[in-house]
Amino acid sequence: MKLSLLKQPARRPANRARRRSKASRRGGANRSTGQESDLGYQMGLLSFIRLSSTLRLSPRLRTVPLHRLPRAVGVTGGGIAGLPLNAYEKVRYGRRVEATTIDEPPVFIIGHWRSGTTHLHNLMSQDPSFGTLAMFQALAPDCSLSTRRWLPDFFERTFPTKRPMDNLDWPMDAPQEEEIPLTKVTPYSWYLQFLFPQQAERMFEMGVLFEGTPARIRREVQRKYLRLLKVASMHAGGRRLLLKNPVNTARIPFLLDLFPDAKFVVIHRSPYEVFPSTINLHRKILNLTSLQDFDEDLIEANVLTIYERVMRRYLEERTLVPEGNLVEVGYDDLDNHPLDTVRSIYERLGISGYAQAEPKVRSYSESQSEYRKNSFGLAAREASLVEDRWGFAFDEWGYERRSASNAGSAAVGDAEVLPASA
Repeated sequence: MKLSLLKQPARRPANRARRRSKASRRGGANRSTGQESDLGYQMGLLSFIRLSSTLRLSPRLRTVPLHRLPRAVGVTGGGIAGLPLNAYEKVRYGRRVEATTIDEPPVFIIGHWRSGTTHLHNLMSQDPSFGTLAMFQALAPDCSLSTRRWLPDFFERTFPTKRPMDNLDWPMDAPQEEEIPLTKVTPYSWYLQFLFPQQAERMFEMGVLFEGTPARIRREVQRKYLRLLKVASMHAGGRRLLLKNPVNTARIPFLLDLFPDAKFVVIHRSPYEVFPSTINLHRKILNLTSLQDFDEDLIEANVLTIYERVMRRYLEERTLVPEGNLVEVGYDDLDNHPLDTVRSIYERLGISGYAQAEPKVRSYSESQSEYRKNSFGLAAREASLVEDRWGFAFDEWGYERRSASNAGSAAVGDAEVLPASA
């Protein structure tokens, strides 16, 4: 049963112009400085975490040093503040959510962080036949149905306009990955490692690989994940869901249990480029959210280990996907030939409607023409580490290794598109 109970907004092109015009009407430049503050990021990322999840994380809260306690108090306070809205939503929409079915298997975009998943998601989501999980739903997953008329506007006024890791636009109706709201409704999402980086690997094993995880916890994560998708489907009026979540790269059996005929688009990129960009992502997010102390060595160790475990698990499990339901694309192909790459994805997965969607995909792609990629240096030591730990990825996708002795002055581009002024 498809429930079209929500009035559908007009599809966005890229939303940048609309967002700038809204900012202008509200005071534009006067509000931008405050909006880009760390407090805005923290409000969005750390608010609306279920109080019950916070309480279940209490053993880890004992590891929070004194100077980070105010942030922990803020997380708890945000959960308390959301209780009335969450309760109202459950009363008003609880039965409708439970009765919702997702009739058409979703299309899942997966791949390691900083491999171009966001860019591909933005391109494909221009197709009006797809529904997505929007940013404001991700930030307030327990009350997005009952607050949809005013909460996005509130977030628009307070949440930063750019992502902290790459300055990519964050409009409230842009497609967002479903791991963010999962983090707010269960204590077993791996993104909680951005609060507790010292336990990142164990949290990854428990909430992604489900190694040593009690069956009841796996069922809980699956149940809450499915509920998030049901809510997204309600917001989308029952359109087929197009979802992007790097964590799901290592969760293929988890997804196939829910949707045996799901489609998968896997994007990969040179490890030389993924490594420094992922380091930057962890550094930026941890500075905003971490409840534990961390250093560069911890970030590096976590990035090296998680990439290896995510991508090796993917290579082991991709054969579980039915033939014709999985396609792999390279970031360079997407970057250089976006329309051809997206068209190929539709054709290879048997998804209809690309001819109708192409004008919107083309318009979005052309809107990125004035933007450039961020660049990071890759030292010889780092290149050697990447070649040693991630050598299987070079071999699998044919990326050429370069001599570590020549890597010291090399620069690699970020996977996301950045403003020329950044």
